[in-house]
Amino acid sequence: MNKKRYLQIRALVALFVATMMAIAVSNHSFLLALTTLLTGMALMVLVRLQANIKLDEREIALREKAAHLTYAIFAPTIGLGAVIMLIPTQGGFEVFSKGEFLYIESLGMILAYLSLFMIVVYSLSYFFLNRKYGGSGDEK
Repeated sequence: MNKKRYLQIRALVALFVATMMAIAVSNHSFLLALTTLLTGMALMVLVRLQANIKLDEREIALREKAAHLTYAIFAPTIGLGAVIMLIPTQGGFEVFSKGEFLYIESLGMILAYLSLFMIVVYSLSYFFLNRKYGGSGDEK
């Protein structure tokens, strides 16, 4: 299977999943939504295994740079969002202390935990990949 055929099948699977998810949401069917999601992921894995698409060095380098840039932008943004959402509840502002915006504190806590989780995952993956590819840190 070539790349063009793979992209066509991927578009069809995405269309199928989007259609079934719309039906599931309109019918309030959690089971149908979950089944659709799992089926779509299974189909994509099977198609990807069948496609066997090769990546060149340029595309691998671009993906690495894009992932690094995404992390460098997203981690501080989500951390700053968490701080902004947590400051009013800790500062004792009258508007936020009456319980009208209680969900803001919950959202801030979720964002804080997500940013910490992302930093830990990045640090662990960097540590293990650095060791795997010979970066022992003993170079002078």
